[in-house]
Amino acid sequence: MKAPILLQNKLRALLAETRSRYASYDDFAANLAQMDEWCKQLSRPLLVRQQQLQIRTDTVNRLLFALPELLALLQTLGARSNGLNIRELQQAEQQVTQQVLNIVSSLLPLAVTQPQSTAEHDGLFKLAELITQHRLAVQGAQ
Repeated sequence: MKAPILLQNKLRALLAETRSRYASYDDFAANLAQMDEWCKQLSRPLLVRQQQLQIRTDTVNRLLFALPELLALLQTLGARSNGLNIRELQQAEQQVTQQVLNIVSSLLPLAVTQPQSTAEHDGLFKLAELITQHRLAVQGAQ
């Protein structure tokens, strides 16, 4: 008789935890904490392995550092989407775009310093110019 009661209590606890998580999806701070912890779990073994091999995977490290904010923003946006009006949705799109540009900007210096073909190098500089132009345009519009 104890086993079914114990199992039932475990199922109730799991259900309560799941409800709690879904209820907090529209809370950016909670989403950021969750995504930060998730990315840290991904990066820990990678950092250990990098240390063992005495190398750095800067691109992956920068992505794992930058992704929690973008993922939390998207998770929050998805949870709030039914209640957003056009202006709020457009503002959210600007936030997501800015976050993606920040990530790309953090990766560009790595791409420029690594050996690559001339075409790739030229493409990266064109991308950097476009990002800079976009940032200036956004700043001018505000």
